[in-house]
Amino acid sequence: MLSSLTANPADAALYDALSQGAPINVEEAARVMDRHDLDAILIGEPVSVFHALGHWPQIARTRLGQPPGTFAILRRSAPDRPVLITSRFLHYYTWADGRVRPDVDCWLYDDLADDDGPVEGSALPGDIPLCPDRGAVALSPLEAHRLSTSRAALNHRHAYRNAGGAITAALRELGLWQGRLACDHPVFAEVLARHNHAGFAIIDYNIMREIRLIKSPLEIALMSRAAEANVQALEAVGHAARAGATYRDMHALFRAEAAARGNTAVFLNIDRASSELVPFALRDGQALFLDAVSHFQHYHGDFARTVFIGDPPAAARRAADAAAFAWNAVREALKPGLKYSDIVRIGQEALKKGGHDAIIGFGPHSCGLAHTDEPGEDAGGFWRKPDITLRPGMILSVDCPVLDSGIGGSAHCEDLVLITPDGCEPIHSLHEPVIVV
Repeated sequence: MLSSLTANPADAALYDALSQGAPINVEEAARVMDRHDLDAILIGEPVSVFHALGHWPQIARTRLGQPPGTFAILRRSAPDRPVLITSRFLHYYTWADGRVRPDVDCWLYDDLADDDGPVEGSALPGDIPLCPDRGAVALSPLEAHRLSTSRAALNHRHAYRNAGGAITAALRELGLWQGRLACDHPVFAEVLARHNHAGFAIIDYNIMREIRLIKSPLEIALMSRAAEANVQALEAVGHAARAGATYRDMHALFRAEAAARGNTAVFLNIDRASSELVPFALRDGQALFLDAVSHFQHYHGDFARTVFIGDPPAAARRAADAAAFAWNAVREALKPGLKYSDIVRIGQEALKKGGHDAIIGFGPHSCGLAHTDEPGEDAGGFWRKPDITLRPGMILSVDCPVLDSGIGGSAHCEDLVLITPDGCEPIHSLHEPVIVV
């Protein structure tokens, strides 16, 4: 049984790459820090910690929404040498599981707090009371690796009593105490103020998203892997669609098909409905679109196609033609220098020139560690979508759903593409715009 569930051997290289490095585009990180005149970025949001370190903090799985307890620091002076700040327990229990990262300097602590004032005198001896070696039998390879990795970190630098002490100690030792800092979580501002930080610091929720726009080679490989599995899962669901099957059946099948390919399902939009609670059933003669999102190692695939169950009305067929036509016209035009607003204009002009009267909601978005992974524009405390300019290294989706109702169903066509120096290229296999069952 277990042999049939063994991970795809081709994934081994990706897992190894994540254990030995981070997905972040280091050159782009340096450019962003230069552009904003920053000496360092203090990172607490779990998705950004993963981006910077290749390590998903445990708190993001067990205590969702609480202030972070695992942190990273990116420095303009050494963007390829990130810093990890975490508890001794989590360093031993999660970071040291199988990772070999001599490029990452660690500051460890015991208590997730900041209540003992200045950092001086707050370091603890470098012992490992966690999971003591009783010596009855030889340590397993995992136990030995964990123990040696944690001992090496603590022999290099003693742990601190609490997280605030570790953060401020790291900044002082790295020469950043008087520097210009961007922080992605307000907990940093509280710690810096409590310890009388001598430099300049701002809360900036966008800074890491700005870096994430331009993918590294590892990110492109992870995105391609996630996208192809997502495409195959949707194709399987689409070809399994039958009259009488419920929308809930379709959601369950997508979860299973994504998992069978090593992805984790995020959502499946069926006939414009994203809720898994929809009780309705598919009908003979219905056209419906499937828009699927799933991720592999937190990198997301996004793919949409139209399904015909039998023979749909002519209006639905025309809608499916319009969606495919619109996406093809947009895809051929994509290149660096275009803005999101240009993409919408190109799609609308193509529809008009092609004689299509369907209303299509063109929605370009960068895809990566989220379905929509891009900076936002402040709008009175809310985030508004900015008019982003395409650059090489971006991975883009352009949603092209038909918005008309009363046509016998719905239609959509969508792929993921990598923006290249002179155009774009798909990051997954391409398929017919309509699945007929």
